[in-house]
Amino acid sequence: KALLLLKKKRYQEQLLDKTESQISNLERMVQDIEFTQIEMKVIEGLKIGNECLNKMHQVMSIEEVERIIGETQDAVEYQRQIDELLAGSLSEEDEDAILEELNAITQVSL
Repeated sequence: KALLLLKKKRYQEQLLDKTESQISNLERMVQDIEFTQIEMKVIEGLKIGNECLNKMHQVMSIEEVERIIGETQDAVEYQRQIDELLAGSLSEEDEDAILEELNAITQVSL
């Protein structure tokens, strides 16, 4: 009878070890699945971000950006010239030159 009890004990120990191993495997699988889900969310976010960038690139070309930058630089330079003129005293010749330039600009824009 003692031998039978020892065999039963040994069997239960082996069964317990096997069960612990299976639980460990399941925990690893759950971690892998959770990590894969996070990876999928990251990839989906990258995909959406890439689509948005592509749409923005379609709307605004390099040429358009260069044109806007050029216009901005022209406007800044023009404002600088105005500031310089307002800061100093103008001679009659300067005023005549400014009026001529203004007339030329208004003729171009018309």
